[in-house]
Amino acid sequence: MGNQELIEALAAEIVHRPYHAYLLIGPASIGKALVAQALAHSVLCERAPGMNFCCTPEHCPVRSMPAGSASTRAGSSPARCNCCAACVQIATGVHPDFIYVARNPKRTEVLIEQVRDFIERLAVRPSRGTRRIAIIDDAETLNIPAQNALLKTIEEPPTHTIIFLVTRSERALLDTMRSRMRPIRFGPLAAAEIEAVLTARAGMPRERAAGFARIARGSLARAFALAEGANPPMTELLKALIAAGKIDFAEAHALAQQFFGTRDEAAGNFELIARMLEEMLCCKLLQAELHAPSPEVARMMTQFAQTIDTATLAALLKRVLDALVAVDAMANPRLQAENWWMAAGAALRGQ
Repeated sequence: MGNQELIEALAAEIVHRPYHAYLLIGPASIGKALVAQALAHSVLCERAPGMNFCCTPEHCPVRSMPAGSASTRAGSSPARCNCCAACVQIATGVHPDFIYVARNPKRTEVLIEQVRDFIERLAVRPSRGTRRIAIIDDAETLNIPAQNALLKTIEEPPTHTIIFLVTRSERALLDTMRSRMRPIRFGPLAAAEIEAVLTARAGMPRERAAGFARIARGSLARAFALAEGANPPMTELLKALIAAGKIDFAEAHALAQQFFGTRDEAAGNFELIARMLEEMLCCKLLQAELHAPSPEVARMMTQFAQTIDTATLAALLKRVLDALVAVDAMANPRLQAENWWMAAGAALRGQ
């Protein structure tokens, strides 16, 4: 089942027979939290309650496909309001029956104080209607005390509330938490879908959009960030990779500081490196066309792939994926980056 079909099935379930708590699982930056917010609109909207999503294509990456795409064909684009008092209040975060908690960007965790406030607000009956929607984003950053504090609420939820925990790593959550929630697993967006959005919304030439779509690894947000230069330039990471055979610890430490300082930065940039390595490996093994967001990046990737053997490329890719797993499991991102760059240097010198 694709993401769009999954969303529609979930919407129907919430309207007719909702579970008390859902765990939305999937890669970063594919729109999981926006789906939960769209479902909140669906439940709380005053003009179009039920299955009528109130998030617009401009604001929801999961529903931002242009007309005629696989995700917006007949029957899959419900009506939306977005202008009633409830929808406006949800969008601005002030609806009394919509609770949203997320990690402060300056913090590494969702704080236990946030969880306690979340629980206290759930204990009060809805101010309007019969339902309340509560979302905890970045749930993988809940520490053990915060999870334990939340557990009783998950075990014995208020009858009027639907809870969503949004995470990219279910392994970071206690088994007792996971077992009491209905898991909903989202996959990365297809490269063709991302390409279609980039060409339709950003007016990007198809060839350039295809390069960003392939490198973005299923994340529309990452594709836009790369296209807009919001992320560290891809060429800098690629140049560092090409020069990694001569790297020393001081340089590895500097790269870790510059590009892998936080868990989000580390995850995003490890994924970016992994995608470049996958693209080079695919090109080398299958003699396929190499996709990149610019001719310069394509040239650099092609030349680098020609200088190293297939086994070394595969080994580098495996190490990146291992580092991603470690970062998702809350390992120190800078330490993982230092170790990876040193290992990459050793692999390139030893081929």
